Amino acid sequence: MKQTKIIELLEQATGLSLDEESLKGLIDTRLEKLLTAVEPRQVSLGASLPGGGLGISKYLGDVRRLGMGQAPRHLEAGELVSLSAPAMKQMEAPQAKDLREGATTAGGYLVPTEQAGEVLNLVNNFSAVKSLCRQVPMAGRQITFPTISGGLTAYWVPEATDTDTYGLGDGVANGEKPRSEATFGQLALTAHVLAVKVVLSNQLLDDSDPGVDQVLQNLFAETIGQAFDVACLRGTGAATDPISGLAGKITTNALSVDTSLSFDDLAGLIFAVYQNAPHAASVPVLGHPKAEKILMTLKDDNGDYIYRHPGQPRAEGEGRPLVWGEPFVRDPNILTNLGSETNQTRLFAGDFAGSALVGQRQGLVVKTNPWAEPYFSYNQTAFLAEVRIGFNLSDEKRFAMLSAVPTA
Repeated sequence: MKQTKIIELLEQATGLSLDEESLKGLIDTRLEKLLTAVEPRQVSLGASLPGGGLGISKYLGDVRRLGMGQAPRHLEAGELVSLSAPAMKQMEAPQAKDLREGATTAGGYLVPTEQAGEVLNLVNNFSAVKSLCRQVPMAGRQITFPTISGGLTAYWVPEATDTDTYGLGDGVANGEKPRSEATFGQLALTAHVLAVKVVLSNQLLDDSDPGVDQVLQNLFAETIGQAFDVACLRGTGAATDPISGLAGKITTNALSVDTSLSFDDLAGLIFAVYQNAPHAASVPVLGHPKAEKILMTLKDDNGDYIYRHPGQPRAEGEGRPLVWGEPFVRDPNILTNLGSETNQTRLFAGDFAGSALVGQRQGLVVKTNPWAEPYFSYNQTAFLAEVRIGFNLSDEKRFAMLSAVPTA
């Protein structure tokens, strides 16, 4: 390949005006092989990439090879290359918009839809909060929901008998339908970029064993799920921690154990939610396994244990343990080192199915630099996996938090 052709391809990929002088030292064998293998305008989005026999291990292996300047084994180079602004001009507007918002222009590769779906479906196994919430697909970076915070009132209206005498302003008693002044608000659900690093052995990728796919799917899902779960529990809403978690959002029903945990504390936690969400189908209680062990010892006023294993009396047919009739959900990401003696934790309860929203903007984007140290020296490759995801509550009064729960 001639040097002028390489410069031309780089200008297409970067949108910059380049010359031979500015590229001295950059044009080497690896770069030449890479640009020879890649045709920048031959691009397929995730939905159109081959899915059935690909497998995530083969996909990641090809991403790594392309990054090393080698031709992919399983896909055409054009099906893997990420785009920059000049190449986007050759695409339809909706596709170009997806790529810009999906950060593929920064060197990422959109995982084929089938493989990305398998990974993201597994995220619920590693995020207790996400598995309970209402899932909202997002077509843009942000969705704004209108909310009604009050002001609506229903009335019984008698039949009007004398419309000639009574008119507007004469009241319900004379057959006038009343008007309610509703209080409206807005709930914004914003998808933020969550990036997690996964380090894999190069031998694992080179083998491309179909049996490895499940291992990789679980590895990516666990890393993403745990990071998102921590954000939902105790995110601060800061620039580097953009999701505001339950611990910061719950203010109305922020409860605390006085001396020792009792049945009354659990009843107060659950009914603080039901008072504001009386039609909730259930009020799941989230707690760390250390808190669960303590709950197993609590009894109600009749001397009956309030914790029931699935299959026990009053918990027949249940998939989860019950705490006083409500599902108990284990979450190992809840802190257990709180309090002055670092031996306390929290319990959360809420109308998650009706009032907690999780929005997902895009599929899974993968970035890598096969030459990055120290991984290269250990025959490993570090992948950066990105998803765009958001979390919010429609009404914090429909949730409750119990602090100062002992862990022993």
